[in-house]
Amino acid sequence: MEVTTVQEQSSSRRAVLLYCLITSMFVVGVLAPVYFSVPYLRVLKTVVLLVVVAQVGRLFVSALVSIPASHATPSFPSDDDELPTVSVVIPAYNEASVLEGTIDACRAVDYPEHKLEVVVCYEADSTDETAAIARRAAADDDRIVAVERDEPGGGKAKATNYALSYATGEIIASIDADHQFDPTALRRTVGWFEADDDIWCVKGRCYGRNPDDSLISLHATVERHVTERADLVARSLWNGFSIFGGGQAFFRRGVFERLGMFDESVLVEDIDMSTRIHLAGKEIVVDPSIITFEEHPATVTSWWSQRKRWARGWLQVSSRYLASVVTSPQLSWRKRLDGVYTFSNTLVLPFLVVGLPLPFIQLFLPVTSYVPYSQVIWTVLGAFPILTVLAVLLRDRREGLPHSRWEYAAAFTLGAYLILNSVVYIVAFIDEYVLRKPAVYVTTSRTDDTVSPTNAD
Repeated sequence: MEVTTVQEQSSSRRAVLLYCLITSMFVVGVLAPVYFSVPYLRVLKTVVLLVVVAQVGRLFVSALVSIPASHATPSFPSDDDELPTVSVVIPAYNEASVLEGTIDACRAVDYPEHKLEVVVCYEADSTDETAAIARRAAADDDRIVAVERDEPGGGKAKATNYALSYATGEIIASIDADHQFDPTALRRTVGWFEADDDIWCVKGRCYGRNPDDSLISLHATVERHVTERADLVARSLWNGFSIFGGGQAFFRRGVFERLGMFDESVLVEDIDMSTRIHLAGKEIVVDPSIITFEEHPATVTSWWSQRKRWARGWLQVSSRYLASVVTSPQLSWRKRLDGVYTFSNTLVLPFLVVGLPLPFIQLFLPVTSYVPYSQVIWTVLGAFPILTVLAVLLRDRREGLPHSRWEYAAAFTLGAYLILNSVVYIVAFIDEYVLRKPAVYVTTSRTDDTVSPTNAD
């Protein structure tokens, strides 16, 4: 897969006009019949409302389920010699601004030194100090192994797979180069694997640490809090279709022996592997008390490139696995329904663009949907994101996790941010299914980069 940077990406005026033209042609094609058929308009408004209710309502229900819940505390051997060996795998491409802090956090975890190794796989074509930092860390600490990858092609999956070939631990922790462990993370994770042999993956919480860098990093941080603390936790609590999307996850070594390595042909290898684990009849546990602190994009261009990569990757995985999830005998009815909802929602999301002009059409054609009290429902839906964000932040505050005052304020503007995020899905959909562009892995720049952007998930 080709790898490029944010700076190397270009958006010409002609390209922007092409995307606008394709989107406009679709919207006009769908909306044109409303001027000739009132029932058609009512059906359209009803469908849009129901899809939005399913999306926003699910998120709110997830908060209601996950926020008050008390999570089990896994037990682990009290004797350090009985703990399994752990390999932390870190792929790194131009990560000089964050890598040293990540390695220091690995050194500081509460885990026996003789049971821990850290494999830092740095790309040979990195143009900053990434290689020097990795080699220096390995020279200073026997637990750290610095591995150079010098081969064509790239992307996170390819780099991680290369690093895995050097990992020797019974448990594999895969983290992005900007993720810093909470000191208790590894011990708590190991407890889950000790508790149940059917648990093949444990997902912790990715906790944003740079909300004050910019408006875009602020809203990305708050969005991530809601996803990680509400949606993903709720999936695990109701035994649904859990996923380990994000920059950190923990696996039994046998996962890669049974299922193979991460798929290097898709843009979200984490969602792909999540699905493969479920289809194998095994479990993914989400524990929000297992924390790594991460950095979010601070510029619009960096955020756009990252989210478009995620969106297109989700579309790829949804197309690949939707039918398998429907028919798999390995999935419980809950996992099957949740998986079908997850992938169907991904594929449907870009089509909600037809709903944007509906308020303006209402001025000329004041037609209601078939859903009673639809205007009241729309008003209530507008409050759901605000309530969800505040519930997550207040729960964190009770548990001693810090949030800036601006994160509370962002609860009231998150709705507009989510609309912008849906635009990303429209562009990704056009790239994947209309223009059929080759998939390109665009790396994500860091806040403190001074030489070149970096690779993150």
